[in-house]
Amino acid sequence: MGFLLPPGISRRYAALGASTLVVIWLWVAFGRVYRLPEHISWNVNSNRPQYGQSSPVPDAFDLAPINSESIKSVCGDTRWNESLVFTCDESVGGIGNIRNSILNCVRYAISAGAGLVVPSIVLRNSSDISYIRTGVKTDMSFMFDTQHFIESLRLSCPSMPIYNSIPSIPNYEKAHNHIPLIPESIVGYVPKTGLSQPEEWRSTFYNWLLQYQDTPDTTRPTIVELGRSYLQYPIYSDGEGFALSFGGILKIRSDARRLATKTLTNLAETYSFDADLSAPFLPNSFFGVHLRTEKDAAEGWPAPDWVYSRYDTQSKLYLEQAPRSSPAVIYVASGDLNEVAKFASDAAARNMSVTTKFDHLSGQDLEDLTNLAWDQQALVDFLVMMKGADFAGIAHSSFAWNIALKRHQYAQKKDHLDGPQMLSDELSQMYGIPRGYPEYAACLWP
Repeated sequence: MGFLLPPGISRRYAALGASTLVVIWLWVAFGRVYRLPEHISWNVNSNRPQYGQSSPVPDAFDLAPINSESIKSVCGDTRWNESLVFTCDESVGGIGNIRNSILNCVRYAISAGAGLVVPSIVLRNSSDISYIRTGVKTDMSFMFDTQHFIESLRLSCPSMPIYNSIPSIPNYEKAHNHIPLIPESIVGYVPKTGLSQPEEWRSTFYNWLLQYQDTPDTTRPTIVELGRSYLQYPIYSDGEGFALSFGGILKIRSDARRLATKTLTNLAETYSFDADLSAPFLPNSFFGVHLRTEKDAAEGWPAPDWVYSRYDTQSKLYLEQAPRSSPAVIYVASGDLNEVAKFASDAAARNMSVTTKFDHLSGQDLEDLTNLAWDQQALVDFLVMMKGADFAGIAHSSFAWNIALKRHQYAQKKDHLDGPQMLSDELSQMYGIPRGYPEYAACLWP
């Protein structure tokens, strides 16, 4: 028995309408992309991990090479000298020291209009971590992503020639004798806040160079070996845009980035906090503490003379600060696990939990971490600390200052150098007497 149509409706139009409905149904059932609410845990399309879930991102710190208009502007105003090349092979210490030293090298190369050989790093003595000026050098990939560095400069400072090695400099075999130079030595007195007139450094440099070359010879390369430059270049002299973007030419090496990402996702799973690693920091997550009492710190800033170098001082201040962000746990960065154990005991007496990166890596990840050198292991903490709900360090540590200044970009409190501590905002505290070390805020690239 056939289906009877109402009077006046043609079978041809009915068939057409039915076909259309079938097509629409098939598109809805199979062809449509559904976008489910991100807060629902079964949403497979969500890019944001939920409580207890691992991040699908294997490397949350893998940023693209920077293409900075602020850096381009400074480089574009520079007169470049194709026969002049700087080297940067004397950077020593930990990540805070070495990072700033390399960035200063690049900034002086821009000032002079010089090419740059990819920097190298001086290795710390593995048996005595307080011995940093060993003279043993390795390439910058020991800490940083070399290709990111080269590509960032190609994009942001395209006129600067970058050479992989000294022999790769054009006409190297005809080069003048290498000339050593500590960049700040040619200007005399340097205030704690850095060069008072950095815009004059270029002319001072070329006048200084005349003692080696009465008449400039552009047919042969002139190679200047820059000595270590640390906290002496005023980073805001080119404007805030330059200061806040320039550090982006350096990206931490890939294995440390991956281990930091794994540490954070496992930390979030263990302590049940949200792990949106695309965010600059994670509210209601963990309190990051830099316990700076290792052997090199103890010898550089002896506890009897430096109150903030003492374990008792640091532990008391950090545990007093901990409740302000209601953290799920205190994450400690330290190169001395015996000191961490002591701190964990003191924290337990206040019903607070302490953890480290070693607690959140296992199997091959833990093996990869332990195979890293002491300073390379610190890179993992350096990245993890950036994401904490709160952070604390002591004011004679460039490691801690780097973290606090980077985090300050996301803070609401802008009078962060006016106390009560040397740096104080809602995201970080750097313990020390306010204005006690003005060189860090003035001369450390965030």
